[in-house]
Amino acid sequence: MSIVVEVTKDDIRQGVRKDACQCPIAIAITRAIKSQIEDSTGIEPEDMSVEVDFDDIRYWNHDISGDEFNLFPVDEEDWYEIKNFIENFDLGNDVEPFVVELKYN
Repeated sequence: MSIVVEVTKDDIRQGVRKDACQCPIAIAITRAIKSQIEDSTGIEPEDMSVEVDFDDIRYWNHDISGDEFNLFPVDEEDWYEIKNFIENFDLGNDVEPFVVELKYN
């Protein structure tokens, strides 16, 4: 199963540099999960946390330990785009909106 994640200009404006849970990609994933897969996981939106780093994308119910899900780009080459975005955003460089498809377990 997969979801389509659109990182928008608003996500970029609202994102927090060097914060894996509040970066633009995490904001976009949170929105996508709420609209596309919330029912299949049983995680309520207010209980959900998302973390994005160079090697891992995951989300979980912060009220229940061990209830964690991983996300992976459908196209492995998209990892490069994600890592490049994170690096440039954290350095304060200009970044552009993008769309990525992620599969989940």
